[in-house]
Amino acid sequence: MTGGRKIIILAATLLTVGGALAQEGRRTDALTVALISDIRSSNPGVNRDANSDTVLHHVVEGLVAYREDLSVAPMLAESWLVEDGGRTYRFRLREGVSFHNGAPLTSAEVVWSWRRYLDPKTLWACTRFFDGTQGPKVLDVEAPDPRTVVFRLQEASGLFLIAMANLQCNAAILHPDSVGPDGAWRAPIGTGPYVLRDWQRGRQIELARFSGYRPAEGTRDGMAGAKIAYAERLRFLAITDASVMKAALLTGNVDVVPVLSPNDVDDAKARGVQVSVQSTFAWQVMLMQTRDPLLADMRMRRAIAHAVDLREVAQSLSFGLAGPNPAAVPLASPYYGSAFAAWPAHDPAAAKRLLKEAGYAGQPLRIQTSTRPGGYFDAAVMIQAMLAEAGINAKLETLEWATQLQNYNTGKFQLSSFVYSSRLDPALGYASLIGDKTRFPFAQWDDPQAKALLDAAKASSEPAERGRLFASLHQRMADAVPILGIYNPVEVSAAGPRVRGYKTWPAGNERFWGVWKE
Repeated sequence: MTGGRKIIILAATLLTVGGALAQEGRRTDALTVALISDIRSSNPGVNRDANSDTVLHHVVEGLVAYREDLSVAPMLAESWLVEDGGRTYRFRLREGVSFHNGAPLTSAEVVWSWRRYLDPKTLWACTRFFDGTQGPKVLDVEAPDPRTVVFRLQEASGLFLIAMANLQCNAAILHPDSVGPDGAWRAPIGTGPYVLRDWQRGRQIELARFSGYRPAEGTRDGMAGAKIAYAERLRFLAITDASVMKAALLTGNVDVVPVLSPNDVDDAKARGVQVSVQSTFAWQVMLMQTRDPLLADMRMRRAIAHAVDLREVAQSLSFGLAGPNPAAVPLASPYYGSAFAAWPAHDPAAAKRLLKEAGYAGQPLRIQTSTRPGGYFDAAVMIQAMLAEAGINAKLETLEWATQLQNYNTGKFQLSSFVYSSRLDPALGYASLIGDKTRFPFAQWDDPQAKALLDAAKASSEPAERGRLFASLHQRMADAVPILGIYNPVEVSAAGPRVRGYKTWPAGNERFWGVWKE
C-alpha cells in the first residue's frame, strides 16, 4: 500500500499462435447439447434463467470472471487498480480483443455497455447490485483513454467485483450495434469464442465458432482462463422430457446431457456413457409468499418447516447422493459451518400444535410446480404428502416453466417448488431472498434487520467477519422461516463415449470451450 493506492495486477496475456496451432488436431465439426428448456432471451442478464446464462456465456464476456476456486479473475480486463479508499476501480483492457463484427474492443464499448445496464429501462436483473439498493452505487463510468475504464463508486464495497463476475448478472461487454437506433434489442455482438447464428424458438439455438477470438493464456479455469473453441458449431436442443433426453444421448443424437436422473446412471455407464457427479451451489427450495393471508403468520410457516423431513426429500431427490441444507450458504462454500444446520426439526406433532395456535381451519395452500427436469415436481409431490400428514390441505398446481418463473418474478404464488441457480458468494444468495417486496416482488424476506446484516456482509472484505454475519442471517432466517431451503442439488451430467474435455464445476453452468469429439 503506497500513497493510499492499493494496486492489484492480474495479468491475462494472449495465447501464442504456436500454442493455438498445436491444438488444431482436436477440431470438431459440431457438439450437440441438451437443454431442459429453451432460453428466455438472447439479451445477457435480461429476462434470464440458467439456460439463457449457459448459452450466452459462450457468446459474451465481462471485464472479470470467476475462477473455479471462486476468486475473481481478469477476463476482458488484464489488470485493475483500486484507488481512493476503495471508491475507484481503474481497469486496463487486454489488447487485441475483437467483437464478432470485427470492431476492436475499446473503453468506449465498456462505458456504453455499463451505462446501458445501469439505465432502469434496460431491466437488467442485477441493477440493484450497482445502484445503491443492494450494493454500492456506481456514480459514473469513464473512459480516459481507449484501454482504460474507470468506475467511481459512492462508497467502498467488498461486493463490487463479486457482483460484476456474478454468473446470473452476465455483465457482458457488448458492441452498441447489439441494439437498434431506438435502443431495442437485436442480438448479442460480444467478444466470446462463439457467435449466435440461429435461434429457432422452442427448438434449438446454434452457435458458430468465432474465428477472430483470441483466448487468454492458461488453462480453462471456471469462467476465466483460456476458452479454446474446438467445435465449429454448438447446437443446444430444448428437450423438456428427461426420458427423451436420455434416449437422444444413448442413440448419439445428443453429445452432452446436463441433467441425468441418478436412477439412470448405471444403465448409462453400461452403454459407454461418461457420467459426472458434481455437488453444486444451486439451492432447491419451497418458496413461501409471506404476504399471503395464511403464510403471513410465522406460526404457519414454522408449522410447514416442522412438517417437512428435509433429509428424506434431499435423499430421495438425489437418489442418496446429497444431504439436506436449509441455509442459503451452500454446503460446498468455504463459509459453511455447523451453525447453518440449525432449523426447525422434523416434528409433525409440533406442526399440528402451531397450526392450531394459528387458527388454521383446512384452507387450501397451492403449491406451484412444473414438470421441468430438476426435481421441481417430485419435490412438490413429496412435500404435499408431508404437509397432509401434519394436517395441511396442500394442492398442486402444475404450470409451464415460463409461467412459474413469471409468477416467481411477480410474487404470484402461495408456495412454489423452485431452484435457485448457483450464487457463488453467500451475499448474492441472500440478496436473492432479502428485499422490499413492494420494489422487488421476487424477494422472499422483507426484514429490515436482515437487510442490515446483509449490507454489512456486502461492505466487508474480511472473510471472518463476513462468516459471522452470514451465520447471524441464518439464525434469523431459521426463526422467521421466510423460505423452506431443502438441499444443494448434485448435478449428474453425461457425455457420449466420443466426447473429450468436458468438465463440470460447482457453479453448475456448462462450458463447451475446451471440448471436442474423437
